[in-house]
Amino acid sequence: MIFSESNQTISKALVTAWGCIETPKHNIGVKVTTKNGGTYEFSYTDLEGIFDALKTVYKENKIAVLQSPKTFFQEGHMMISVETMLLHESGEWVKSEPLGALASNNMQDLGGQITYMKRYSLSAISGISTEKDDDANGVSGNQVEYKNNDQGKTKKLSEAQVKRLYAIANSNGISVADVKKGLMKDYNKTAAEDLTKQEYDELCTRLENAGKEPQHA
Repeated sequence: MIFSESNQTISKALVTAWGCIETPKHNIGVKVTTKNGGTYEFSYTDLEGIFDALKTVYKENKIAVLQSPKTFFQEGHMMISVETMLLHESGEWVKSEPLGALASNNMQDLGGQITYMKRYSLSAISGISTEKDDDANGVSGNQVEYKNNDQGKTKKLSEAQVKRLYAIANSNGISVADVKKGLMKDYNKTAAEDLTKQEYDELCTRLENAGKEPQHA
């Protein structure tokens, strides 16, 4: 870790905060089907769950969390990295060494990499444990099913994913009403956010191909 030149105030704040932080519960259960056909399960705390555990404690100790992802080229390869900084109201700070990896060419997978690294970096700099196993499976070619441990339901799609779905439809001349009809007809769902990840990817592909082949949303 790297500290600002002056760091006495933030050091005291971090010691106090660390003593108040409770290890977050694992809120995501994952079932992985490997490329070889095997399966296994594990659980972890997602980024939202980490912030839920940290936000109040950091707020009380006047600490803000700043996370900066960036891409860069190294030896001819595009890399992605995330740097996490804890900024105190005094202006003092501490930040992590950048956590980097080979960047995916797929934007959706790249977004997953960024979230993955934000979670690891933030939990590491905060000194908390958030998992029992590695959840970097989607970019490894494995089929992953996420479930919310608290609710016992498949994790809902994010707002960004739903917006992407409708943007793809709109770019191919398919109305929101037609997409919703397709949701009910093909998936028995009334809302896009209730789609599983596999259903979501399948529907996005169908919508992207709608302008090339005669298909229905």
